[in-house]
Amino acid sequence: MIAKKTWREVRGMGLAYLLILEMMLVPAILLYPELRRAGSALVEIMPADFLKKMMQQVFDPDSGTAFRAYMAVQMFFKGVNIVGIAAAVLMGTGMVARERENQTLEFLLARPISRSRILWGKFWPIALVVVVPVFLTSWSAIPISALEPVNEELPFAAVTICSLHNAAFCVLVLAVTTLCSVLARAQVHAAFWVGALVILQVALYFIQKIRVVSLFRLSDFEVYGPIMAGNDGFQSVFFGMTIWVLLATAVVYLLADRLFRRVAL
Repeated sequence: MIAKKTWREVRGMGLAYLLILEMMLVPAILLYPELRRAGSALVEIMPADFLKKMMQQVFDPDSGTAFRAYMAVQMFFKGVNIVGIAAAVLMGTGMVARERENQTLEFLLARPISRSRILWGKFWPIALVVVVPVFLTSWSAIPISALEPVNEELPFAAVTICSLHNAAFCVLVLAVTTLCSVLARAQVHAAFWVGALVILQVALYFIQKIRVVSLFRLSDFEVYGPIMAGNDGFQSVFFGMTIWVLLATAVVYLLADRLFRRVAL
């Protein structure tokens, strides 16, 4: 019942999120030949060394290698990292905080089910809405890339591995948002704290000497580029990175669940 109610609340936002991802992706693919003609001049205007290295791969002399690097940037480093995280935050902040703010939390907790089941009934539909569009839009890039004037091939396996890892990272952000929503007295407070955390992590990511401590290092081009190039397979990615993201998600969610079972109205 709670899961159905949550689904009704977020399905419209989920559709909008899917459309936004697709509207960002399609022009990026179709405009690729024009961007490639711009040449390596774009490399020189990049403000950081890691961005220059990224753009050097995008303008690799081999067109197939360059296109896969370009799609790693457009689909995952830029697209899902921005829109997916925004969707996780927007849909997750109201999970508990909005109920408390609207003074409906007491009625929700009066149901003859445990608080853990209530929180899970709210969490998993939102997680599903965050995850599914990542795969759908990424897979749609495969046939679109084969169209004129692009005529490039994307490996299904590499796209799927990237989607899995990127989706896991978005769910981690959703778990952190859930924790903030459990603790916050109002939805805007939860949004503020999650937003502050994301801004801090982005700021750290762009500072060359300390960017290693940013959570966004778990979901940047240095993760997706080698996968799209075919250098990293499922086992190395999943057991080397994705599993740790999933474990961190589980820890944060279990903390949110524990606090929700104890928190006062």
